[in-house]
Amino acid sequence: MSTSILLVDDHPIVRQGLRSLLSNYPEFSVVGEATTVEEALELFRRLRPDVSLVDIRLGAGSGLDLLDGLLEDDPSARVLVVSSFDDDEYVTRSLRAGALGYVLKVDSPSVLVTAIETVAAGQRALSPRVTAHLVEQLMGEATSQEPDLDQLELRMLQMLSRGLSNGQIADELFMSDTTVKRRLRVVFGKLGVSRRAEAVGAAARRGLL
Repeated sequence: MSTSILLVDDHPIVRQGLRSLLSNYPEFSVVGEATTVEEALELFRRLRPDVSLVDIRLGAGSGLDLLDGLLEDDPSARVLVVSSFDDDEYVTRSLRAGALGYVLKVDSPSVLVTAIETVAAGQRALSPRVTAHLVEQLMGEATSQEPDLDQLELRMLQMLSRGLSNGQIADELFMSDTTVKRRLRVVFGKLGVSRRAEAVGAAARRGLL
């Protein structure tokens, strides 16, 4: 039994290319094409396709609006976004709106075919390019969130973890008590804490001790 597919894209050349590509796979059957949100909803209700391939930007609306409409009509609708945009915002908004997959128009035919098969089975599918981009963004966010502590501040954290008082830290570092208090306030600010115990816990979680 073939997988029925609804194509939703406002560019005739894109729809023609997708239809031509999918015609090479007997397991797929393109049952309809739409260019607007309203047209797509009407065809979806009438045809009940197994998978809907939806562009994120439509001339007279948004693929996100269409997603809302499709899932409101049928919560089990299986939607694969096929877009030119790999922006984090589009990807995350599409997935949160209920799309099961997100691939790019520049991806290879094999990526699209695999994604359709995966979504048809009710599982999530992401373009390798999209996945790599999301990982890079997450890694960048994680890196940017690491506190920028210098060697002296790290040493002071180690002393806090040993239970040393401000006076003892001052003696070891040849500083005044006032300087130690000031530097610790800076450390606490970088870690987003307000007390000594919280600072030690935050440093331990980050592997700084």
